Amino acid sequence: MERAAASLLGIRAYGVHINGYTTAPDGTQQLWVAKRSKLKPTFPGKLDHLVAGGLPAGIPPMECVIKECGEEASIPPELARMSRPVGIITYNANYQGCCKRDVLFCYDLELPVDFEPVPDDGEVECFERYDVDRLMRCISNTEEFKTNCAVVIIDWLVRHGYLSPEEPGYAPLVKSIRQ
Repeated sequence: MERAAASLLGIRAYGVHINGYTTAPDGTQQLWVAKRSKLKPTFPGKLDHLVAGGLPAGIPPMECVIKECGEEASIPPELARMSRPVGIITYNANYQGCCKRDVLFCYDLELPVDFEPVPDDGEVECFERYDVDRLMRCISNTEEFKTNCAVVIIDWLVRHGYLSPEEPGYAPLVKSIRQ
């Protein structure tokens, strides 16, 4: 069944979400952001992770990561296998009047600075690197990101120390993504 149809039936859907990032020699990090194809039936033109996709029943998450990395971003299997599992995010949301209940297996993939992902399957229009300041401004001030992707990216920002306990609203934010 198509993952997008699961909410119509009240079925929990599973997916893999991969934050792809680079670290420059000076320690500066940038996150690769995908722009979804305008032809996608769900969330056309929205910003997304480097790679994300539905997890079919019976397929191990890492196998899905490798498959999606190749299909969506032309990432070779030997590089995709370097993805590190970093947790799970679950949520319930209203999606077009239905209860969308998702479980997202989250991964980080540090890519070589000179690697550039290339769209392959038509689901992604293009990729662009975002520095952390631009990423945080975009997530906090716009609705350009697909909502569930923004949540997974916020988790990345927390884990990499870009959002700290000194920030106003830190505790409720972290609690909301850990439930």
